[in-house]
Amino acid sequence: MTDVWYIGVDQVPESLAVLLDERDRARRRQFAVPADRSRFLAAWVLARLVLGEKLGRDPAALSFDRTCAHCNDRTHGKPAVETAGPRPDFSLSHSGGLAVLAVSDRAVGVDVEDATAGEQPLAPVLSARERANCRSYADFARLWTRKEALLKAVGKGLAVDPGRIEVLGTTLLTLPAELGRPEDYTLRDLPLLAPYVGSVAALGPQLSLSVCSGERLVGQAAQVFEERSTSARAIAPGHLLR
Repeated sequence: MTDVWYIGVDQVPESLAVLLDERDRARRRQFAVPADRSRFLAAWVLARLVLGEKLGRDPAALSFDRTCAHCNDRTHGKPAVETAGPRPDFSLSHSGGLAVLAVSDRAVGVDVEDATAGEQPLAPVLSARERANCRSYADFARLWTRKEALLKAVGKGLAVDPGRIEVLGTTLLTLPAELGRPEDYTLRDLPLLAPYVGSVAALGPQLSLSVCSGERLVGQAAQVFEERSTSARAIAPGHLLR
């Protein structure tokens, strides 16, 4: 089973930054643009809340291993939650005002794009057949999310030239030999509200998919931390004297 969750970036309050660990806070501070910091916060808050609920653990206590499976570098690999038992695979993406998370019991990748954010397709990453089917930037954005989701599922990202992957609709036609066979993976488009388009890719010939909003999880977490903050203010030294 593969679950996809989405959340509006503006639905995640700054108060939930307390869920991030120090490493993620440091990564967030590296973004110079406030909008990028907000997108990072939304994506990782959503990931911690969903994974925490799935594993029955405190979302703030989760830690993640980022060791690259291909070169053993500990900083740029596909994140994996550290847990003693079976661990779900997950993938994050964000664009514009939307953050998306995919969680699965097998290798999974997800990508989302704003279909109105560009002007023309990036021809070098497309085959002749793909170019023939890209009549607008929106067409390209949809196609790009399929390629990007696949590359995230295999854990290589853009270390593999997207031009070596050919997709027709949600059918994977061509794949570099080092990534396996096209029939080893399944691609599905996500039903997202305009202007966003997205796709999920997973290892295996079949994909049982659910798509839902993370608004409930985020709202409940925000309420909990607001109540804790209110209680802390109520017992602060000198509060009863004011």
